Amino acid sequence: MTRILIAYATKHNTTREIAEAMADTLRSQGLDVDVAAASSVTDVAGYDAVVLGTSLYMGSVLKDAVKFAGRHEAALRGRPVAGFLVGMGFAEPKEDTMELAEKALEPVRAHVDLVGLGTFAGRMNPSFMPVIGFFRRYDETKTEDARDWDAIRAWAASLPEKLGLAAAGDDSA
Repeated sequence: MTRILIAYATKHNTTREIAEAMADTLRSQGLDVDVAAASSVTDVAGYDAVVLGTSLYMGSVLKDAVKFAGRHEAALRGRPVAGFLVGMGFAEPKEDTMELAEKALEPVRAHVDLVGLGTFAGRMNPSFMPVIGFFRRYDETKTEDARDWDAIRAWAASLPEKLGLAAAGDDSA
């Protein structure tokens, strides 16, 4: 059976929740999927493909994602890897949003080539960022959740093709 690892780096669990939704979608296609924090992964050798997700925080990918890519660089070069980014900037993208996202990904891409990239709006809770909440005059109890679960599941469903893998029961790959 095809095995996929979805490794994630998250600050407030939004990226983990997205990774778990992706895993559910892939499992419904008959694939064997593990989800783990990037910082806890010790070996990727048992996987046919890897998906690495990270939050964007203050315009940068999280260090755990970069460390994961560096720590497993040799093994990742031998298998297909897709990536996804999560950030509030994807809720209402501006002209330069993708350019900034690609720049933020440079430290990861220094270690691994990505066969696909998904970008998703996240969730912001001003209580996690009191200074921003104060300046933007957010109610600290109000969480803004801009995740598009349909788009997340659709991208996850496209992963076997992007990764060059066959879903269970599909002998075409």
